[in-house]
Amino acid sequence: MIWRPRSLRSRLALWQAGILALTLVVLSALTLVLLKTVLSSRADEALYEYADKTARTIATTLYQSSIGGRTEPARFLDKDLQEWGRQIQVVDAHNGMVRDRSEGLASHRLPTDLDARVNGLKGLPTYQTRIDLGEHPVRIVTVPVQMGENVPYLVQTAASLEGIDDALRRTALILLVLTPSVFVLSLLAGHLLVGRSLQPVAAMTRSALAMEPGRLDHRIEATGTDDEIGGLASAFNEMIGRLDRSFRQIQQFSADASHELKTPLTSIRGEAEVAMMSDLTPEEHRKILNSIVIQTERMSAIVENLLLLARADSDQVNIKRVPVHLEEVAMQVFEQLERIALKKSIHLGIDQMDEAIVAGDALWIGQILTNLLGNAIKYTPENGEVIISVAMVEVSGSPSDAGIAPGRYGSFSVRDTGPGIPADHLAKIFDRFYRVDSGRSRDAGGVGLGLNIATWAANAHDGRITVSSEVGKGSVFTVLLPIYVASD
Repeated sequence: MIWRPRSLRSRLALWQAGILALTLVVLSALTLVLLKTVLSSRADEALYEYADKTARTIATTLYQSSIGGRTEPARFLDKDLQEWGRQIQVVDAHNGMVRDRSEGLASHRLPTDLDARVNGLKGLPTYQTRIDLGEHPVRIVTVPVQMGENVPYLVQTAASLEGIDDALRRTALILLVLTPSVFVLSLLAGHLLVGRSLQPVAAMTRSALAMEPGRLDHRIEATGTDDEIGGLASAFNEMIGRLDRSFRQIQQFSADASHELKTPLTSIRGEAEVAMMSDLTPEEHRKILNSIVIQTERMSAIVENLLLLARADSDQVNIKRVPVHLEEVAMQVFEQLERIALKKSIHLGIDQMDEAIVAGDALWIGQILTNLLGNAIKYTPENGEVIISVAMVEVSGSPSDAGIAPGRYGSFSVRDTGPGIPADHLAKIFDRFYRVDSGRSRDAGGVGLGLNIATWAANAHDGRITVSSEVGKGSVFTVLLPIYVASD
């Protein structure tokens, strides 16, 4: 079983340690390799320059001897040309016989193999490393003595690699001491830095643990910077804000639902008790039973709407995306509610009825229009007026367009001459169970869920519902639905 630390700080520190150790090992290896390459390259350059300089001197001497008719000199090497730490010898390019050598090679000779002679006859230098010439490896460079196209001799220079090996050993020793030291110091510094970096996270954890369901008004303290931790704190605060609003909405919803259901239940119980305890006539019994039926229907409407909203909140409602003639749906709703308007002596008229094909579900679009038109009729007093219109509109995407995407939309408007809605209530009328005048709304038979359902359905169709109103003059509700675009 692999051990894994539970602390994020420990895991980050271990990851840092592993990466740092690997980095230091690779860096040390590269340092040794590069150092060896540089030192070997410089040694080869120095040996080649020494051999080439000697080869040129020998070539000049041979050329002068051939011009003066003199024989070849017995010695080709001058002691002044022999540099400290390097040995040199001159050999015949054809048979490998030694013609001259430095004093350090008096009892030894540098090997001249066939490859070096062949390369020399071609005018090419040869680099070799021999490990059989002493305690330390020896680097040998063989350079031809060029006499035109003829190569009579080869100059070989050699130097021990003891200095390079010693430099590499010293460097390796230094790295062996420095690498663990740097590793330990970096590990400690990284551990402290990680701990300091995670302090805001620990503070956020404490703040989150201190929160309770009923006290979501507290917020996590941000770091005051725009780094990732600050962004995380801001994201948590936004999430907590949404949760707080959701909890408040649930609490308010529960309270409103209880109140809405309690009112008809209390009424039913009271009237039933009156019917049981009093000696009433059959006509009075019928009135009581009729009132109970009305209250029961009201409760059924509340429960049905609540179930519908619950399904909508859990995404269990399927919204179709088919072409729907908005003007036809509007006329169907108009005809369904025309009789109700006549009973209240309300003039229900049509201002405009253009053709508008929108994308959506005809059933839900009909529900939206029914809720809007029904509300207008419900709150418009007798001898008032309710006018509907259907048109095609162009939305530019400006702030006044309710934040919906630019494009062409089908528009359904309901204008009434009701009491109007105060400005401070306009932003709340689409909330569940919200009423501008709760007593008057309840007497009108509303349950406070119609506009909320209409708003949800409009949003589900990628549309919007807007309202403008003036107290004493009436209101205008407008629903915008995107037009249908046939797919290729």
